Amino acid sequence: MHAADGLATGVTLAEGPVLYVTDLSVGFGDKAVLQDAAVDFGRHTVNALIGPTGCGKSTFLRSLNRLNDKVSGYWRTGKIELDGVDIADDRLDPLVLRRRVGMVFQRPNPFPMSIRDNVVAGVRAHRMAPRRELGDIAEQRLRQVGLWPAVADRLGDSPFRLSGGQQQLLCLARALAVGPDVLLLDEPTSSLDPVTTEMVEALLAKLAASLTMVVVTHNLAQARRIADTTTFLYNGHLVESGPTADVFESPREPETASYVMGRMG
Repeated sequence: MHAADGLATGVTLAEGPVLYVTDLSVGFGDKAVLQDAAVDFGRHTVNALIGPTGCGKSTFLRSLNRLNDKVSGYWRTGKIELDGVDIADDRLDPLVLRRRVGMVFQRPNPFPMSIRDNVVAGVRAHRMAPRRELGDIAEQRLRQVGLWPAVADRLGDSPFRLSGGQQQLLCLARALAVGPDVLLLDEPTSSLDPVTTEMVEALLAKLAASLTMVVVTHNLAQARRIADTTTFLYNGHLVESGPTADVFESPREPETASYVMGRMG
């Protein structure tokens, strides 16, 4: 089997890093947002992306599953590989890529459909399960994110009646329902209260046993709590990447030290 064929069918082919980024430069029009980035993300790890506002974190994150592709003027050079296959390979359907590399955004984005239908929207779209199993899938994922007790008797309600924190948990349940290998999270707790933030962080720790996560966060304490590795971006460059304890306690680069010590932000 060719690697691209396995990727298209969701078969994991490699035991090394699940995502491998080499000489990546991205930008819009004549402006480069990130230049010559190289990093890999190990299987079943939590990886934090940190850096000041405007340093390219979100653009980099969205490049990992080609969400930037249709943004006007977007360009990319270098290579992003998922299980050894360039995600720009013509044989790889972007919709299949986004099933395997899911995304949770900074602000909750429920679909205008019932709570139950939100959870299984991707499962239904990809025809991953028969209709009779959708209810069980919805319950399983809502239990997984801790939302089931709050919605068990209102699955047919609009998600927009939920609190902001509950909506974010719903979006997380929806992302998990299609069984991704990688989950990208763009400041997923920035608009949540402390209790819900703690719930999400605890959930991410549990999820690391079954998938890889890449998390953009401005919260340095959060990066230290949840991440196995931390990558620091600054002025359009990937400055440093390594085990989280090393990046925070013994950074190699002066820019990293300034940022994690609060002298730059």
